[in-house]
Amino acid sequence: MRGSVFIVILFLIGCSSPSKDRIIVPKLHAGFYSDALNRINKELDSSPEDERLIDQKLFYCQQLEWPTTCISALDAYKEIHGMTNQLVEQYIAYYKRHERYQLLLELIARWGEEYDLGEKYMETYIDGLTRLGRNEAAKIELKEYLKVNQSQTTISFASKQYLRMKDTTLAAYNLGKLYKLDRGSDLMWDYGKILISLGYYELGFSVLDNYVIKHRDDFETQFVYAKLLERTNRNKKARNVLKLLVSEDTAAYLMADLFKKDLMWDSAGYVLNRVITSDSLARKPFWKLGRLYEDRGWFLSAIPYFEYLTELNPQDTLAKQRIDLIQRKIAYLQRLKFEENKIPTIELQPKKIEN
Repeated sequence: MRGSVFIVILFLIGCSSPSKDRIIVPKLHAGFYSDALNRINKELDSSPEDERLIDQKLFYCQQLEWPTTCISALDAYKEIHGMTNQLVEQYIAYYKRHERYQLLLELIARWGEEYDLGEKYMETYIDGLTRLGRNEAAKIELKEYLKVNQSQTTISFASKQYLRMKDTTLAAYNLGKLYKLDRGSDLMWDYGKILISLGYYELGFSVLDNYVIKHRDDFETQFVYAKLLERTNRNKKARNVLKLLVSEDTAAYLMADLFKKDLMWDSAGYVLNRVITSDSLARKPFWKLGRLYEDRGWFLSAIPYFEYLTELNPQDTLAKQRIDLIQRKIAYLQRLKFEENKIPTIELQPKKIEN
């Protein structure tokens, strides 16, 4: 019994005493890897061929997603060990991170067969081709790639590449296949716009529905959608979309144009006056109001808006030219009315018919 107690005491003493070989795991704080990389770079300045430092730098580079200075560590490691499977993948990650697509393509072409990069990095290779504008080569590779890959992910990738190449036909073809697989894809925004541009209005707006609903709080999406509706003479629906956006001047101007297009003059004027209330120094709403009254034929009501613009900016030659034009229109109408009043009235005498 006494022996057992002695052993336990020795065990406890051993556990409580510090060990010189204990591994201390550093506490990772914000910027830890950045600080560590800076420290390694300084050490490498004096020992550029230290393999331990190079390995450590590559580890930190990977954690930091390959900052610019990491190319030196990659080149140094290659100089010492030659190209390896892991190193070629690290080069690829670095080139992608910094959009060095020419070097990326050269790397895959040089080492692709030896390290079997073809299948794994085919999309990376095609993406590099399209980004460099080598569209014909990209189309050849895409055609072969799609022969054996028809998954949702692959079709989505192909659609993006054809969109970047501005090949509307092949983009629409692949987006049509994607539409059957995933109607909620964000690429449906592009598909819907292509269909509308080709004149397939009903299908195009049907495709856009899910995307527009999902992005109802995104101003740019809603504004472009309203412009598409306006372009296809769906003015009422476009105005309904713009009702929620009129706090933005660009949306208010489009709203006023839509009212004007449907000859709803008072509504157009109301929208533009709201813009003026929020910013009385802005030029555009005064110009548009002046043109609104001019197009309506209310010339005397139009002139004060252009005169105000000349007060804001005496060098505004366009406003001055508009005033002159309107005054000539007024003078012409007055002269026309005067000439009409000068025409003598012809008194017709009844002709007597003698029997």
